[in-house]
Amino acid sequence: MQKQEQTNIREKKKTTLEKMEQQHPYVMMMYLGVMGIFMAFTLLMLLFFNESLIKSVSHPIKFPYAFFVSTIAIVSSSFFLEKARQQFYKDNFVKLRNNLLAVFGLGVIFLALQIVGGYELHQNKIYLEGKTAGAYLYIISAFHMIHLVGGLIYAAVLLNQYIDKTDDAVQILITVTNPFEKIKLQLLTIYWHFMDALWIAIFLGFLIALI
Repeated sequence: MQKQEQTNIREKKKTTLEKMEQQHPYVMMMYLGVMGIFMAFTLLMLLFFNESLIKSVSHPIKFPYAFFVSTIAIVSSSFFLEKARQQFYKDNFVKLRNNLLAVFGLGVIFLALQIVGGYELHQNKIYLEGKTAGAYLYIISAFHMIHLVGGLIYAAVLLNQYIDKTDDAVQILITVTNPFEKIKLQLLTIYWHFMDALWIAIFLGFLIALI
């Protein structure tokens, strides 16, 4: 009993960094990657807030309606990704495939709506040229889109693999018992949820600065 309590105390004393060090190297690389992306977007948002404060009175910006709808799309995609992850552990590759298809489809819809949002900005005479808050709207949303495309490509690769194994019970058993296959899905989950949370933060930042 006393040994168990000592073990629990040691576990509680572990720092976040120590817990991360125990992860698979690919997972560690993913965490480091998203931290780097986060810092890059933080810098862009700080620049955006600075410009928006300067230009907000003389250059009012109408917030794109498409950005609202795209936020619903990407939040929904994270919900379906969690459903897909659960089906992986239940060995249900039919539902896993369907949920991943939903994730991929919603990701594509998000990208399309971002392009529509850029068109709305252009129609409202907000242009990319110059160091203005409007220009940062284009830059930040486009930068996020580029990163999301990377997640979509990876999701498409995993989806293709799962589709090939859907009707093969042996391949399903091999996949769900392979630790590396779990890591592959974990990498997608970490990255996609991060891109989702990142867009929500960007979206709220845009709202605070412009509305």
